[in-house]
Amino acid sequence: MSESASVHGRPSVRVDLDRAPELLAELDRVREKYVAAQFEATRLATIIPPFGDDVTVEVFKKLGERAQGGEGSLYDSAQGKIEWIDGFKAAVQKALDEHKRIDDENRMA
Repeated sequence: MSESASVHGRPSVRVDLDRAPELLAELDRVREKYVAAQFEATRLATIIPPFGDDVTVEVFKKLGERAQGGEGSLYDSAQGKIEWIDGFKAAVQKALDEHKRIDDENRMA
């Protein structure tokens, strides 16, 4: 995988389709790390404060919000990365399938 010129004002990425299966496997490994981060965010959001004083309760409330409180939280940030990975994997798979189809057609011709 390497960066090349921009397409429609966005940097494009070139993928060596012979190595696409390796890339897809690596994307799966990275995706699993983001899923684990979401699990950890959920766990962090549900920790019960060890003390009931106002300061401790507020600190744990803020921790829960940063972990799983919506936009900008650890959970939502991980979700955004998971969605990006899924989209990128789909694009790579589509290119791989198209490349295979063209190769198959060329072999039959």
